[in-house]
Amino acid sequence: MAKRYSRGEVVNGLRAQTQQGQAVLMFGAGTGLTAKCAEQGGADLIGIYSTAIYRMRGQSSLMAWLPYSNANEHLLHMAREILPAVKHTPCVAGIGAHDPELDLEAMFDRILGLGFSGINNEPFAGLYGPYFANQLERAGIGFSREVEMIRYAHARDIFTVAWVMSPAEATRMAEVGADVVGAMIGVTTGGISGASETLSLEQAAEDAQAMTLAAKQVNPDVIVLTHGGPFSDVETAQYSLDHSDADGYASGSSGERIPTEQAVIEITRRYKSIRVN
Repeated sequence: MAKRYSRGEVVNGLRAQTQQGQAVLMFGAGTGLTAKCAEQGGADLIGIYSTAIYRMRGQSSLMAWLPYSNANEHLLHMAREILPAVKHTPCVAGIGAHDPELDLEAMFDRILGLGFSGINNEPFAGLYGPYFANQLERAGIGFSREVEMIRYAHARDIFTVAWVMSPAEATRMAEVGADVVGAMIGVTTGGISGASETLSLEQAAEDAQAMTLAAKQVNPDVIVLTHGGPFSDVETAQYSLDHSDADGYASGSSGERIPTEQAVIEITRRYKSIRVN
């Protein structure tokens, strides 16, 4: 079972890396096998959240933003399957904060009891786009619920990763004490079920930098990770860090779905090349 760490232990470990010039890597895992492999590869954090279950079913991760399932039930189900495969890497639980029936105190107690070391806000309202996200906010089930969840977790001294999609969101999450801000560009491109269109690499890096600067203006010590959009492999992840003041990268489809697709397709083709006498 995954080892639970205190907020201080996780933050100090990540900051020690950045001070040595080593980028932080958060790996989003939708199966126990990929989580186990990510740990073997040296991931600093393993994120477990509802979007990953869809991508590893061969569906778009956007399914987690549609009303066909309960994100928090998915999280708890996945945790039972994934956490036993992780031995020493801090795991972060993606919680959907918008459910009016969600008891955050009870949810936090439950995930900490399972072995999680932190929480993040996933699904997040920003992905819906300005119009619908604004309607959610007016209804009291929008981004502000995510902010309050991060604020409450910080008050309980729980490690937090906060996804944001704009400088304004980055500012608010840094103000309530997020330890890590994830500068989200959007759905990751590439592979069989990824987005087919996205921003240019240059524009994505500019957007990531704007979010990074907004967060660090509030808290110079906050750790910022780039994620999504055209940042879909090692080279583009490196580009995002070369052209921003971010401290690391968060992989999702880029670390799990796309490499799996490529590897399975290739090995299948190789097996199909076998001849019989």
